[in-house]
Amino acid sequence: MKKYREENIMQELYRVGGTLNEGFVGQISYTVCLETEYKNLDIHFIFDKQHHTAVTNELIAKVRRTCYDNYGIVDYPQDKAVDLILGEMKTEIHTLATLNDEFIGCIHRQSTDRHMLYQNGEATEGCIPQTAFSGVLKVTVLVFNVILDNTNYILSVSAE
Repeated sequence: MKKYREENIMQELYRVGGTLNEGFVGQISYTVCLETEYKNLDIHFIFDKQHHTAVTNELIAKVRRTCYDNYGIVDYPQDKAVDLILGEMKTEIHTLATLNDEFIGCIHRQSTDRHMLYQNGEATEGCIPQTAFSGVLKVTVLVFNVILDNTNYILSVSAE
């Protein structure tokens, strides 16, 4: 599905941002009152710092200590720790939406920039198509893992 047709002009109704620190796990919910009925809706979520970009001795030591503390592995190989840090460790965040307390979608993409787009009776994969939007929209940011301090995010809601 296209982001939206060129002739459609989405109006931003709500924008919020925040900063998450390493180790944060939890849910952050935002409520938007849609005072008018809208045909199309775009819930846009973006964040930075999904992966480590550098490996330090301190980070390798932390991975090795975690392997020992949680799994009893005495000498986790340094090359495997580096592969784990650069290839597998990542910040995990999902977005979930309800409209008037009814579930309308939840997505997680490996991308740091994603849309939950509802347009012309179609919707982004993971979302339930809707024909109109009014009432109370609740967007919940589901944070499963943050690996770096000062991870910034922005959530915006646009409609037409």
